[in-house]
Amino acid sequence: MKPLLAADAERARKNLTLVLQSSASLGQKSIAEKLETSEATISRLISGDLERVCQVLAVLGLKVVPVEMQCYPPEKIRILLSLARDHLNQLETPEQLSFD
Repeated sequence: MKPLLAADAERARKNLTLVLQSSASLGQKSIAEKLETSEATISRLISGDLERVCQVLAVLGLKVVPVEMQCYPPEKIRILLSLARDHLNQLETPEQLSFD
């Protein structure tokens, strides 16, 4: 089997780390109960196939993130930062930051 590209390998490692941390904090028993399966099944999944699944996700250009994370298009962020810089560059005193 051909090794992953460095960027894909790094993304896969980060995906795996996040999944392992999250599963450790929730616990295999809780995961199994929520999925209505056995704890042994979850254990086998985590110890056996999880690393490979994370590699597949990385090759597909996907990453694992916590549900509370938000994604924004980079172009939109560039525009917002540009507008913020323009506004801040017009300020000459701290008093101009106050709102009436």
